[in-house]
Amino acid sequence: MKSFSVLTVSKRTGWEELAVESINAQTVVMEPIRWFIVHEEPWNYKEGVFADLNVGWNPVKAPPKLRLSNLNASLNAGLRLIDTDYVIFYQDFIKLAPDCFEKLLDLVNERTFVTTCTPNYDGTDDGRYTGLAGPRACRPEEWETNVAVAPLKALQELGGFDEEYDNGWSWDNVNVAQRAAMLGYRFLLDESNRPQLLPHEQKDKETLPLNMERHSRTIKMIRSGQKPLKLNYLQNGNSKTDKRERG
Repeated sequence: MKSFSVLTVSKRTGWEELAVESINAQTVVMEPIRWFIVHEEPWNYKEGVFADLNVGWNPVKAPPKLRLSNLNASLNAGLRLIDTDYVIFYQDFIKLAPDCFEKLLDLVNERTFVTTCTPNYDGTDDGRYTGLAGPRACRPEEWETNVAVAPLKALQELGGFDEEYDNGWSWDNVNVAQRAAMLGYRFLLDESNRPQLLPHEQKDKETLPLNMERHSRTIKMIRSGQKPLKLNYLQNGNSKTDKRERG
């Protein structure tokens, strides 16, 4: 049995009820399952939404916002609290099929990252979809964190997500995946695992600079030895989060 935790980062509200329903419906059985929710304050969640949740959940106060975005710093804050073998990333405003986590866990191992194949918001297929009714090997840059799983040991080897990417928007998942590939990790995309993206506000996408050029520079510097492959965001004692356990 593979031990895992679920990590959600959000500065929004309105997604919680659907997420609770999706988590409760999962076919995978494991005790305890821990769901870490890193949120900005104030988080005006309704306690009743989580009253019937059948797993433990941990609301975690996001670290102080030091850059234009706080996504990667919040991901690292959540990762510092996790001690299971695997981490399932589950973003907000996404509906899961009941066997979503089971499929992820069937494919993941200590040397492999796995991602799902979410359709676009309008129901059309994104560029990663080939029509294959199952998993396939994929390029690191195809590993999306909408709903995905990774071995915690790999993320610790990498030192977490690059928080410099909080100076812009996107490409953070590509950074992690390409650095992991440099360490020999493999990647799978399961085209049969298709969580449903739901419409929501996307102010960061509309207002923040895209990280594409930043990413190109960063990877080039890593490959040339000018920037370290391993970062230090997940070192013990580096967390400034406020952990509040709920069972």
